[in-house]
Amino acid sequence: MVFQWFHSTAYMMDDEVGSLVEKLKPQFVTKWLKTVCEVRFDVMVMCLLPKPVEFARVGGYWDKSCSKVTQLKEGLNRILCLIPYNVISQPLWECFMPEWLEAIRTEVPDNQLKEFREVLRYKLGYLHWNLDPKNLVRFCFLQ
Repeated sequence: MVFQWFHSTAYMMDDEVGSLVEKLKPQFVTKWLKTVCEVRFDVMVMCLLPKPVEFARVGGYWDKSCSKVTQLKEGLNRILCLIPYNVISQPLWECFMPEWLEAIRTEVPDNQLKEFREVLRYKLGYLHWNLDPKNLVRFCFLQ
């Protein structure tokens, strides 16, 4: 649900409330998520998978009846909204991203792949985040 909150608040208006929410993220929520990752890395990975465990299927697109492609698109956007806050570490990325790439490869029809390509190109190309570019290239090569 916290990941869904990050995703939902990423599109808030840039007003007083939006500004306050944006201040809460790095001050409290991001620190808490990093602690969760340190203490229960396995749970964090399970929650970020394209097919998460049942207890992680809360809120957002899990509460709606939607297609698998929509679930994948929304889930990927939810993860990419965490990147600017340095919640996604290299080890975490390397655990869940192969699952995402495989799910996109096997479950998204060819005529809808362009949407995923654009989202990944935009988000990964323009955001500054804590993944080492050399490791990211190595990761892509190995996949």
